Amino acid sequence: AQVYTSILGVIMMIIGIVVFFTVKERNYEKLIKNNTTRVKITETLGSVLKCAPFRPQLVMAIAYALGTSMLGTLGLYATNYYVCQGNISEGALWNFGMGLAGMVLGFTGAVFYAFLSNKRGKTSAMRWVQISAIAVFIASWWLYNPDVKWLQFFVAGFIAFTGAGFWVILSSIGADVVDYDEWENGNRREGAFSACTSYILKCGMVLGTLATGSILSFVGFDAALGGDQSESTIFWIRFLFAAIPIIGLVVALVALKRFPLSQEKMLSIRQDLESRRGKV
Repeated sequence: AQVYTSILGVIMMIIGIVVFFTVKERNYEKLIKNNTTRVKITETLGSVLKCAPFRPQLVMAIAYALGTSMLGTLGLYATNYYVCQGNISEGALWNFGMGLAGMVLGFTGAVFYAFLSNKRGKTSAMRWVQISAIAVFIASWWLYNPDVKWLQFFVAGFIAFTGAGFWVILSSIGADVVDYDEWENGNRREGAFSACTSYILKCGMVLGTLATGSILSFVGFDAALGGDQSESTIFWIRFLFAAIPIIGLVVALVALKRFPLSQEKMLSIRQDLESRRGKV
């Protein structure tokens, strides 16, 4: 595992460096041709947090990331110790199949919600993503079933389906936030918004992953017991697997209601920007 992840890390760094040197910014000549002003990174990151539409977008991202960062471990334990009754080998096979289901439906979800976003608007599509995800996590209580084990494929598949939709639409919303910021302040700062979001999300995911171990300890899980975990332990693993993401999604729904950039507003902003610096 260490060798594999190290190789992936090196590949990611090489690709990142290649992209940095080969992908050129489509400069807005009207705005930056003679602009050599240097801006401090700390000032830039602080100023993006002042952008009104960015804050609800960031809250949505953090709430979803925190809620779902615990799914891998809790879902694994639900399969191994509830559905498969402590049979780790059988659980590994089911988890492999669930991974394939997630891969297929994740790709489908990205396409579906992108289509829905184009038809209904981004905020409407995001609302459907979040409501659908809540429904999936509620249904997981019945879809993790030791008597009908293949039902858990639907859990993994539709979590990936809605998750892909969430991140695709959130990224598209981020583009609107960058346009709004340029329209309001005259600066194009994709890098600052991306860096701020990425850093905060990574912190949230790390905290969520660390919390998983504490949760397992709290519910009384004991690996030495194998499939003989107490009913209370199994109940709480299944309950928290559903409840934690639902709480995050509810927070994300509240944040979405505070997101001010409608489709009509963004069309007006885009037209104004293009009149200032031309199309890109």
